[in-house]
Amino acid sequence: MGLIEDRLEEAAETAFSQPIPKTLGGRIRFLLKQEGKGVSRAEAARAVAEKIGKSQRTVERYRDDEIKTAKPETAALIEATVKQLWQPIVKTKKLQAAVTTGGIKVDVRGKFGFKSPKGTTNDPRYRRLSRRLDAATAAALFEAKENGASEEDLAQIVADGLRDDYFTDGGSRATSLQSVALTGIDHIKFSIT
Repeated sequence: MGLIEDRLEEAAETAFSQPIPKTLGGRIRFLLKQEGKGVSRAEAARAVAEKIGKSQRTVERYRDDEIKTAKPETAALIEATVKQLWQPIVKTKKLQAAVTTGGIKVDVRGKFGFKSPKGTTNDPRYRRLSRRLDAATAAALFEAKENGASEEDLAQIVADGLRDDYFTDGGSRATSLQSVALTGIDHIKFSIT
């Protein structure tokens, strides 16, 4: 894997910073919701009870906040079960938001070069930029990564996103700028928020 691909994977893995429910009842309700798709409440309670080694009635009492604490080993098992199911859901939602509306933040230091109709506008030079790339750029990055794009292709997607956002400011300046090249990356980090 290349540097950009590694950093995209890192951003995706850290995107699920949303904490799990704090209360025992909240955790049980989450587990019941996951089990309850297409089954009755009682069947969902039985399925959760089997997972945590308790009776259906105890699970229902946890759900209704009639029992607010569990034995430490039961509480740890419930927490681990919730985390196992919780994080992929949150990660998927955050990635979906990034590629549809929110975009992705990039912090990069590398050589930027430019081309315009009159030729190169200046020699490539190192710059450090921290900007939010739009949702279309984020979607293109993740799609290219999934399709096995090369490091150069991923760098070009980042450069195109920075061209649109930073260098041409959405078309309000440097309108003759045709392309931006990003090479010599010595630092890059992505954040999905």
